[in-house]
Parts: sequence; structure tokens; C-alpha cells
Amino acid sequence: MPETPMPTLPNFLIAGAAKCGTTSLYYYLRQHPDVYMSEVKEPNFLYRGIGETKPDASFAHGERSSTHSFDAYCRLFDKGAGHKVVGEASTTTAFYYDRAIMAIRRYLGDPRILIILRDPVERAYSNYNYLLRDMRETLTFEDALRAEEMRTKRGYGLMWRYRAVGLYARQVQAFQENFSRVKVVLYDDLKRSPAMLVKEVYRFLEVESGFSPDVSRAYNITSVPIHAGFNALFVKPVRLHRIMRNIGSRLLGENRWIQLREQVRRWNLERPEPMPIDTERELRQFFKADILKLQDRIQRDLSLWLKKEIR
Repeated sequence: MPETPMPTLPNFLIAGAAKCGTTSLYYYLRQHPDVYMSEVKEPNFLYRGIGETKPDASFAHGERSSTHSFDAYCRLFDKGAGHKVVGEASTTTAFYYDRAIMAIRRYLGDPRILIILRDPVERAYSNYNYLLRDMRETLTFEDALRAEEMRTKRGYGLMWRYRAVGLYARQVQAFQENFSRVKVVLYDDLKRSPAMLVKEVYRFLEVESGFSPDVSRAYNITSVPIHAGFNALFVKPVRLHRIMRNIGSRLLGENRWIQLREQVRRWNLERPEPMPIDTERELRQFFKADILKLQDRIQRDLSLWLKKEIR
């Protein structure tokens, strides 16, 4: 009887927090010929600790999951055979580190871990506007911050945990204590010089650092709709979107419809208004102690995170 071949599994994980540049890094890294990143960017399998077959309560409130079983997770990496680096980029991995680390050690052993972090105040506001754009947030930012504790008790997922997700120090410490190859990079560096940062990551992965990916596009940029009603035509949870998608796909084909939809949707988006200064001041005070702990742990000067203003 022939032996069942061993599945190809990740030896590299992007474990950055949501709205910290993980999407851009995912697309930049997957261009390298020696790197295979799963077609599904965020399988969200490992954070569930033991890979339960049913979604937990967080998915009832819009948390997305793609993979519920180990077999399905393995299939995501079938095409990665022969690549030096095989990875995925689930933002749930860092936040739910207590469960994720258990699963990583069980299924993957000791993979390389890349953590990308952003000023937690900017991250929280970007996260809020992302949900506002997709019509998954209905409160003002201040009311949403006040509602976080109640929402947490009701099982809301990490995307509604505006404060909690930005408490990075313990997350980083846990990964550093459990894995031998952990690299922490900053969103500030990605924004300032994406090509330089990506080459730094290539060196961490021990692949050819001379390869030059196309980093001209930043992915998943935070924006808000100019016309909310028009935006509803292009947002998946809304019935209008399903009608428009059916019509567009019949007339243009699925791929051309998606391209047109994204082009039109971008036309209806603009940069969000600045965060109210009092709210920013309160958040910077909230995050201060954690930022100072993180600064010592990663040996990076994070003083700007303590005082800079959102523009």
C-alpha cells in the first residue's frame, strides 16, 4: 500500500495585528519565487487552538474564517511544495496568542514568525474606519470605544476590540518565549520605505534579498465612503450587493465585474476625518505603559507613539 505523502505546511507566519500592514506585506512577499503564501491570506485556523470544526461566537459578529479543519488547512498549501518558504498571514494569530501558540507548536513546530506593529492609536482609528466603510460599525468612534467591554462579553471578534488589539507587549513576549526565530517590524518602516523593509524580511527568511518586488501599491488603505447609500451596492453583507453582483457577473463575467466593482468603489472613498484630539489624548495615555514595555522588549525607540497626533 503506497505511503501517504506528508502535507506541505507553513514554515513562516505573518502574525501582525489587524490594520498594521499585513495585507501589503503578504502581497509583496508572495512575489518572491522562493516564497509561497496561501491563496487565502487569512485561514484563521491556528488561533482556534485545537482546530475546532465549528465557528466560535466571534463569527456571529462578522469575524471571518476560511478554514475549520486541519485537512482543509493543509490543502491551502498543496501548491507550496518545492518552495523554500511557505506561509500565511492571519491577523488572529497574534491577538489570540494563548490559543494560537499551542496550535502552532502542535501542527507546525518552530516556524519563523514575523510580527508587524503600528502605533496603537492610529491602528485603532484605522480599524474603526475600516468597519465603518464596510458597514459593520454603526457607532461613533467614542461610543465604540465605550462599547468595547460590553461587545467583548457578547462575543464580538478582534476587529471590534479597538483598545485590546493594540496592547502588543504581551503578545510579542509570548511569541519570543515560544519560538526561536521571531522578527518584529514596524508599520512606520513599511510606510517610509517598503522596498527596504521587504528586503530586510527576505534576509530574515533566508531567501534571495536581491529580488525586487513591485511595492508601488499599498493594500487595504483606510478610507470611508463619500455616499453611504452608493457604498451599499458594493458591500457584501448587504442584499443590494448580491443583486448587483448577480447582474454584473452575468453581463461582464465574474472577474471583470470584480475589477469594475473595486474601481467604482474606490471612486466613492475618501480619507477619514482626523480623530478628535481629546480622544487621541485619552488613547495615548491608555497605551503608554504598554508602549514602554514593548519598546524595551524590541529595542526600538517608540517615543513618537507616545506623543504624535493623527493627521
